Amino acid sequence: MRKLIPILLLCLSVSAFAADTVLTWPTTGDPMLRFTVGKLRQTSSASGQTDYLGEAQAENLSSKAIPSASFYLYLFDKNGKRVGEGYLEVTNLAAGQQARVPVSVHAFGSFARMELQPQHLPSDEPMKIRMSITSVPAGAAVKLDSQDSGVTPELLPVAPGKHTLEFSKEGYDSASTPLEIAENAPPGSLNVDLSPLTIDTVVLRDGTVLLGNLTSVTAASLTLSVKGKPTRLERRRVARVVFGQGTTAVAKTPATRTKK
Repeated sequence: MRKLIPILLLCLSVSAFAADTVLTWPTTGDPMLRFTVGKLRQTSSASGQTDYLGEAQAENLSSKAIPSASFYLYLFDKNGKRVGEGYLEVTNLAAGQQARVPVSVHAFGSFARMELQPQHLPSDEPMKIRMSITSVPAGAAVKLDSQDSGVTPELLPVAPGKHTLEFSKEGYDSASTPLEIAENAPPGSLNVDLSPLTIDTVVLRDGTVLLGNLTSVTAASLTLSVKGKPTRLERRRVARVVFGQGTTAVAKTPATRTKK
């Protein structure tokens, strides 16, 4: 008979997670967001803590887009004691739109109810537009308004307004382009063609980058013409060489240089 008791307790704990739970925010007045939390599945259990994963349907009940909002999901037992917590987040949710969002919670025992606790609330900031940013060739570093924003191809959320995109890739001229996003615009795309450098690039082991025309290479050194002035560099100082389109015939030692 004793062996049946733990099994019964386990069934009670799991059943608490089985039914859908509907939560709204704010809890007073006209609700702006509604979350319908579905059945959660157990993923692990250790030291009295059980972790669960699942999904919720988020719905924007307001007449305005919600750029972002996040909430703690607190779990309480029948006595009102908090026994666990999770997290919910929505981004770029248009007025009246629904979206599936992941739910991750952990709990110490069974619970009787859930409650939302705001972490980051919707503000009046405009909804960001997703832009597909590509380049030819791919693999260019991207900066949005001087901030590092990934490597092409990249999907960037961009706020309405005027912006500047910058592209850089070793062996190619850097490029920049203005970008203007209108409010409530649909997702868009932008592609930039990068031009190969017509000069050579020498990268030293200390991170220094030199641009010029490579005129000679020996076992001990190489000579780079920078603005018409020959510069001799010891081979042990050189990390790599990237040849531009205008490279002339030079003695090459592939084992110690990389051509791109």
